[in-house]
Amino acid sequence: MRILGIESSCDETGVAVLDVEPSGEAHIVGECLASQVALHEKYGGVVPELASREHMRNLPLLLEELFSKSGVTLKEIDGIGVTCGPGLKGCLLIGVTFAQGLAAARQVPLFPVNHIEGHILSGELHTPGLKPPYIALVVSGGHTEILLVEGLGKYSCLCRTRDDAAGEAFDKSANLLGLNYPGGARLAATAEQAAGRRSRFTLPRVGREMEDFSFSGLKTAVLLLIKKNRELLDSDPTAMAEICWTIQDAIVDALVVKVVREVQKRGLPLVVCGGVSANTELRRRLQAKCPEVHVPPLRHCVDNGAMIAYVAGRYLAAGAQPPRLNIHSRWPVETLSASSPVTA
Repeated sequence: MRILGIESSCDETGVAVLDVEPSGEAHIVGECLASQVALHEKYGGVVPELASREHMRNLPLLLEELFSKSGVTLKEIDGIGVTCGPGLKGCLLIGVTFAQGLAAARQVPLFPVNHIEGHILSGELHTPGLKPPYIALVVSGGHTEILLVEGLGKYSCLCRTRDDAAGEAFDKSANLLGLNYPGGARLAATAEQAAGRRSRFTLPRVGREMEDFSFSGLKTAVLLLIKKNRELLDSDPTAMAEICWTIQDAIVDALVVKVVREVQKRGLPLVVCGGVSANTELRRRLQAKCPEVHVPPLRHCVDNGAMIAYVAGRYLAAGAQPPRLNIHSRWPVETLSASSPVTA
């Protein structure tokens, strides 16, 4: 079954074509991705209206490029998957209306995909032998949660942030340090320059004993730390790397402590996904503490069309009928369990 996937939930426009077997194994025929980092950099973050317009401009161009590079035509597409949430409503609307036009022209099923389910199943996409149950850490700019994956459409939330996501904690800290957008990635890259050195700075551990995540207090602690050491930061080039490492250490520690606790309690494999899963230190610590860790390739840590095509292909291969298509700015992935079209 040849599936086209379309992703436009935030600031990446992604399209991909996958061949999905009834067994769930898949082959990526082709994929294209357009990032909007340069567009939003001067504003210090994503501007929803600009992001929506960029998706509108990018989608037909990317689809043309995808078909040209892969040799696939629209006539060969057996189904289409499109992100319907969670995400920015305007951005989602652009992707959905574009997908609706293609599905109507081709007369093929159009499957609404939960963006978080796409990230979770990217672990199975790249590890064919991986089967539920397993633990998934979804960690990105908008989401930080630990989930028990029991099957397609069957997820239970074990732990979730009460406030900021880990990616937001990275970005807000970077902003306080004067690092340009995308600040989280720049903070992590700067922190790598201090890896292996003992930092002169310390931050409180972020809610080690809490059941859920909470990063809201970190911004205040970082602000106070920067004010206290402003002269040193301005005069010592190594101080910036050390303070970035200290911030990263506090965020990563909170993630690792809770994930390891859940993995050890259940004795299950771990999938780490979402944009922050690209963080080198997070990968390093989880791989050192967990016996089986699966992380998608770097190109699929960010939002992409391949994960959306894979989810749609999995449901369609399982015989599911596409549910009613709605756009959701918020769409907890565990709510799929109650309405999953897959009964097996």
